[in-house]
Amino acid sequence: MGALYPARRIPWATALCLSLILLPGAVLPDRLPRATGGSPEARPGVVQEDGAPESEEAKFSGEELEVFRVNRRFYQAVSDQSLRTMGRVWLQEPWVQCVHPSWELLTGWKRIRKSWATIFRNTEHMKIRATEVSIRVNGDFAWVSCLENIETFQNANFSRSQAQGTNLFFRVKGRWHLVHHHASPITVRPGDAL
Repeated sequence: MGALYPARRIPWATALCLSLILLPGAVLPDRLPRATGGSPEARPGVVQEDGAPESEEAKFSGEELEVFRVNRRFYQAVSDQSLRTMGRVWLQEPWVQCVHPSWELLTGWKRIRKSWATIFRNTEHMKIRATEVSIRVNGDFAWVSCLENIETFQNANFSRSQAQGTNLFFRVKGRWHLVHHHASPITVRPGDAL
């Protein structure tokens, strides 16, 4: 895979993502082999690590703090592989959108929910922690940019990666809901020479 990816054993899900990066227009199939081992109860995926989320939370107040907490619930739902929590975070409308790393644009809650179900079904353990969180609120619309720190464990292989995340939220009846998620894989770490 060249200089961008070191030669080492990587988890199946990471290899698939990398292959999709390298093959423009590639689309993840609806049916993938089910990962073995680990029930949802055995995959707690705790987002908090060394107090980092609490220190990030301290930067915000008012509406920004509300958005920060919904954004954190989104990443906790991913880490917990919980479709139920995901359904509470997302606005379940036909116009919401999602772009997983190296996937095509998905439009509509039904397609987005199905994509998360596929990801969860094929991932033994995943933990995502958002850092470098930036939040802007304008009326009933808010956007969050953050660095997604991703850890996956699959078939005794552990992998760490990062993605740049952008999440858009819309307030409906006083509650913030996710309406757009876009994650782009980072292949060059910040500060590295291009």
